[in-house]
Amino acid sequence: MKRFIYNSHKITLVLALSIVCFSSCKKEITTVNQSGSTLTGNFSQVFNDFWNNMNNNYVFWSIDTTNWDNMYKIYNPLFSKLNLNDSSDETTAKGYFKKMVDGIVDSHYTLFPDGGFIQPAHDRKLKNPVFIENLFKTAPFSPSADGKFYYTNLIDSLYLDSTSKHIAIDTVSSNSNFMIVSGTINSGEVLYLSFSSFSLVSEYQGGFPKVKAVLDYFFSQLKNTSIKGLIIDVRGNGGGDLQDLNFLVGSLISSPFHFGYSRSKNGNGRLDYTPWADAIVTPTAGAVAYTKPIVVLADGESVSLSEITAMSLKLLPNTTFVGDTTWGANGPLTENAIFNAGSFNFGKVGTEIASGNVSYYGNAYTSSTMFKYIDNKIYEGKGFPPDVDIKVTLNNIFLPNNIVNDPQLNKAISIITP
Repeated sequence: MKRFIYNSHKITLVLALSIVCFSSCKKEITTVNQSGSTLTGNFSQVFNDFWNNMNNNYVFWSIDTTNWDNMYKIYNPLFSKLNLNDSSDETTAKGYFKKMVDGIVDSHYTLFPDGGFIQPAHDRKLKNPVFIENLFKTAPFSPSADGKFYYTNLIDSLYLDSTSKHIAIDTVSSNSNFMIVSGTINSGEVLYLSFSSFSLVSEYQGGFPKVKAVLDYFFSQLKNTSIKGLIIDVRGNGGGDLQDLNFLVGSLISSPFHFGYSRSKNGNGRLDYTPWADAIVTPTAGAVAYTKPIVVLADGESVSLSEITAMSLKLLPNTTFVGDTTWGANGPLTENAIFNAGSFNFGKVGTEIASGNVSYYGNAYTSSTMFKYIDNKIYEGKGFPPDVDIKVTLNNIFLPNNIVNDPQLNKAISIITP
């Protein structure tokens, strides 16, 4: 079995936590075991296509508590009563889909029925009274509901030494920015890095000189003998391109290290799995092992590759994880055809004659592989716990008299400079 090494640029770990552009997501997904090859003319066919694709392509059946056979017994007769061309029945169908997948353990899982989207993990997070959405986002945001800006927009003026601030913002699209911040804290004692998503390699190599300058500064400071330690802040980071793992963590090591295992499907049976394959981080060219203290900051909105980064850094002997339990979406995502599992379309409704593009009632966005950490535990749907658990609220972030505080970052600094 070929070892699965986390360095493929084709694999991404991402999660849209709030508004998802349906039109950009509702496109044909390359699959090898796509059951919906014929036109669907009614909701019963749409349901059966969806149920069969979940049965064949979903990778977490060995740990998921959802009784998928029971879902068929319950919802097959209900969908058979619906009219595909009735708007009221469309709404009813979305409610059925939502109930079917409500307990799905895959925390990347997003279902796109026609005209909407369903995210079970996000729905569960919003039910948690201590969960604060977007609090630690590092990209520019509008003021929060109470009129206060999310404090990480001010990280440069609040904590970074004025002579060391390196910040870059790249407009990725009309509704998305990439932001990266680096600099020193406590008069040059602590090196800090934060970024809004894992697109470091594509930004570094993609002709964005300001982003490249920030990263070059960060990498150069790893060799600065006056710096006592490093903070990597991935709070609010929704993940991204898997090649960033070697690019970032690989810059802190001098030899490869094994941090977990991954497996996918080798057949259409629910439990037809490949053997577990090693997941390995490899060093970048010329990298020297970083022996000073490292603190990784992560929280409940650290998703996917942010979690994998925290998990891999934790295996270095000098790393402490401070913050809150992560989101719990660890399974890498890529095209279905590569791993014989993962995302799929369902409910084929037509083909455009001019372009040949196929239209579907919906698609399901789900992990291609299952990840198991080096401790032989699977953290999918649970999240990875910190060494130092510090919960935060708006009241202990935004203090009276317009003072902004960061208990988690304060703790990280104190670990490096006690």
